[in-house]
Amino acid sequence: MATRRIIVIGGGAAGFFAAITAAETNPAAVVELWEATAQPLAKVRVSGGGRCNVTHACFEPRELVKHYPRGGRELLGLLHTFGPRETVAWFATRGVTLKTEGDGRMFPVTDDSATIVTCLREAAARAGVRVRERTAVSGLVRRDETGRARARMADCHLMGDTWAEADAGGGWVVSGGEGMAEEWDAVVLATGGARGAGRVPLAAGLGHTIEAPVPSLFTFKIEDARLMGLAGLSVPCAATQVLGTKLRETGPVLVTHWGLSGPGILKLSAWGARELAAQDYRFEVGVNWRGEMRVEEVRARLAGLRTSAARRQVAGAGPEGVPARLWERLAAAAGTLTRVKRGSGGYGRALYLRHEGEFTTLYGHLAAGTPIAAITPS
Repeated sequence: MATRRIIVIGGGAAGFFAAITAAETNPAAVVELWEATAQPLAKVRVSGGGRCNVTHACFEPRELVKHYPRGGRELLGLLHTFGPRETVAWFATRGVTLKTEGDGRMFPVTDDSATIVTCLREAAARAGVRVRERTAVSGLVRRDETGRARARMADCHLMGDTWAEADAGGGWVVSGGEGMAEEWDAVVLATGGARGAGRVPLAAGLGHTIEAPVPSLFTFKIEDARLMGLAGLSVPCAATQVLGTKLRETGPVLVTHWGLSGPGILKLSAWGARELAAQDYRFEVGVNWRGEMRVEEVRARLAGLRTSAARRQVAGAGPEGVPARLWERLAAAAGTLTRVKRGSGGYGRALYLRHEGEFTTLYGHLAAGTPIAAITPS
């Protein structure tokens, strides 16, 4: 019997895992992994801020798929077969211990992505996988059971489809640079995203329908004077939303030099990836810096401060959970109460608010007994 030949195209985490599994379950097979660049597992090295977020401590598949913006239904069966629990065990048997952080993310206890890279490379070597770097694939030709078959081949260089004649024999012909063509019994495509020129044509040339990719998990560029100079400041639990849509999230928010980031923003962009792309990334964002606290609750707490901190300035008496520098900026933008006036004529009961830019807003003819915290511009 001829030795079975299996090729994995793509040297990322998925490609290495597929190659290792193929080799371990088929000890007599020839298994090769082809990577177009000189640096397999490059994205693993930089993932999780260089620590590598391996998996998540959610071990019930039906609960886990709820956290996938798209494809949850398709992933359910796969996660029942191999999910986070199996992932933790897989690495443990290969000498890598994972730890769980407060938000459920799981990292190697070394806090170093090199631990995962080394584990995958050593596991591949032990299983007998041959890794070929700088080996790009330019086309795939599939043979049917009749031997000679007219097959569709994806040409990376032309970014289109061409026709090719396959010789007798089952399996595939995998084409590379400088006229290279090799025969394989099974092919695993693990090329990841669509940034490389050849990835989409390879899959499309085999009859797959390709969904046009859009950015996901991105930060928001926001030009707002209230955020200027606050880069690095974070709020542990804020509620975010894209106004005019159903997109809402809760989580930490980080102020950056260009706008907002952090899980509360990144999750929003992930769930709204296609909707935000359709809006050409021009939309309004709402942020409740007190998380899920409602406006009425905030007003009640501010009103309470009139009694408990009557002598303090508004800018120095921010609510719990909102950083002082952010509260000062929000208070200044909203206006600082500088004067309360009562009179039988003119404006009657009135409030004077000083704003950034050295201008003042006057609210007059206020009903008797109206709480200051409940007064809003009309």
